[in-house]
Amino acid sequence: MIRRLISLSLILSCMAWIVYADPFRLPKKLSPTLVLGFMLLSAYCIGILLERLGLPRITGYLLAGLLLGPYFLKMYSKESVTDLAFLNSLALAFISFSAGGELKISHLKKKLHSIVYLTTGMTLIAFSGVTLGVYLISGFIPFMAGYSPVVKLAVASIFGVISVARSPSSTIALISETKSEGAYTDIVLSVTIVKDVVVIMFFAVVVSTCKVLISGGAFSPTFILELLLEIFTAFLLGFLLGKAMIILIEKLKVEFPVIITAMGFLVIKFSHLFGDYLKEVHELHFNIEPLLICMVAGFTVQNFSKHGNEFLHRMDKVSMPIYIGFFAITGANINVDILKTAWFLGVVVVVMRIATIYVGCYVSGKASGDPPEIYKNTWYGFITQAGVSLGLLAEVVRRFPEIGAPIQTILIAAITINQIIGPIAFKYALYKTGDAKVERTDV
Repeated sequence: MIRRLISLSLILSCMAWIVYADPFRLPKKLSPTLVLGFMLLSAYCIGILLERLGLPRITGYLLAGLLLGPYFLKMYSKESVTDLAFLNSLALAFISFSAGGELKISHLKKKLHSIVYLTTGMTLIAFSGVTLGVYLISGFIPFMAGYSPVVKLAVASIFGVISVARSPSSTIALISETKSEGAYTDIVLSVTIVKDVVVIMFFAVVVSTCKVLISGGAFSPTFILELLLEIFTAFLLGFLLGKAMIILIEKLKVEFPVIITAMGFLVIKFSHLFGDYLKEVHELHFNIEPLLICMVAGFTVQNFSKHGNEFLHRMDKVSMPIYIGFFAITGANINVDILKTAWFLGVVVVVMRIATIYVGCYVSGKASGDPPEIYKNTWYGFITQAGVSLGLLAEVVRRFPEIGAPIQTILIAAITINQIIGPIAFKYALYKTGDAKVERTDV
């Protein structure tokens, strides 16, 4: 621990000297490479130090980005963080591939009963509970106050569907950090990934429905067919991408995780550009969810080739800097000004979300016949939000320019709170259930 403190002190001292003393007369905007290097090193050290205090490493990565960034110590600016935004797409692609790769049909069959009950029950209860709760307090939400009841319900459903989303990245990172194995770990991980696939499809339905309700239009006869076509297209492209990845794994002699992650980045960018092109040039609303494409691709490699374990192993080998960078940038992107104005509504959404998740997990777990030590603790594993939630929220802003920003303001406040308390709660549950294999380092 002393070595980590010394290392962190040296890193912070050097960066402070460069930023505040400006000995090299650097331009006001620092090099993105310098910022990224400092961010990775400092976040890594802070994560290790917090781990020694019994907290998850990713909490340290988040705090590093928040405390060292634009709102506190200001060792890098908002512009510098914006320059690194492309890394979020890279990280989301990597996380989606890994999440899909974790879905093994053989494992799903063993826990299929519990997974179906938990996924269905928690999704419906959390979505309905948060949607109803936001609708009931809509009069206290400034931008919703003047809307009709139908539009209020449509907007509330966006809050509901984002609240259902989990964070596969946090789950995988914590399981990897604690080397956890066991029934509890298997159920939480399986439900997390299956639920996020369901949520991405559910999100497409909710957002498309809301688009019609908010614009005051009528449902076309082909509405459901269009949604099904979008989902089918995403599955088909994901399967084809997975087959292409299998060929790369068999033929490519270099480190394929880098190539695969780059492919995912291109998929995300292409999906957005293609959707924008159809909308602006042909006035067609056809949106393919890129995260679903990447998840299906990872699933295809895992279950339709002999390279599933090798795929996960080699992706895991390069995961640490990606997770550090992703969570540090996420922390740096936390807008403290937004938190000051939206923290109360964010807390309200967090309370509603956690309460409905607890009820959903308890009722669904008990109904499926899981042992009490499982269904009484599963809710701890579903609090954290990050990658998928932020990705879906970005889609909300892109598709609803008028109301996307205030929705984003409130939900970023909620996601920030969930991202801070969620990893701590899940790590506690992993040790409580005895699944964690790494000895605790509380001091």
